Amino acid sequence: MEYIIETDNLTKKYKGFIALNNFNIHIPEGSIYGLIGKNGAGKTTLIRLICGLQNPTSGTYSIYGVKNTSTNVITVRKRIGAIIETPSIYLDMTAEQNLKQQFKIIGLPITDYLYDILELVGLDRTGKKQVKNFSLGMKQRLGIAVALVGHPDFLVLDEPINRT
Repeated sequence: MEYIIETDNLTKKYKGFIALNNFNIHIPEGSIYGLIGKNGAGKTTLIRLICGLQNPTSGTYSIYGVKNTSTNVITVRKRIGAIIETPSIYLDMTAEQNLKQQFKIIGLPITDYLYDILELVGLDRTGKKQVKNFSLGMKQRLGIAVALVGHPDFLVLDEPINRT
């Protein structure tokens, strides 16, 4: 069985506080997991570690079988998307412009897949409306769209989208 994410005694300490203490998890390919816990339980810390925003104090983790200590982990991280607390979006741009920017940031050519993502999250009809004028729910859906850029395996469409 291939695991998408594995941790082995993953620990993160901040001064006098232990956010993760010998944490172990094995997430198989194709599964859906939710992180549930009280404030300070380590949910955000785990995501930050996996995304490479922080380094573990001890222990290791693997993404798609690549250990965090490998130089290849940077390449593998391009296959994951995450929203930590508030989505990172540009308020003075449209939803489409935000996605185009994300394609550029991760070094992918801009394709029609962008419109599939917008439709998937229900933002395909926002046109020239700037994100600063979106409702909170629309901003959150845009955050999910940004996290999906570069991940066509998340889109399983029964039939092509008709753009006429």
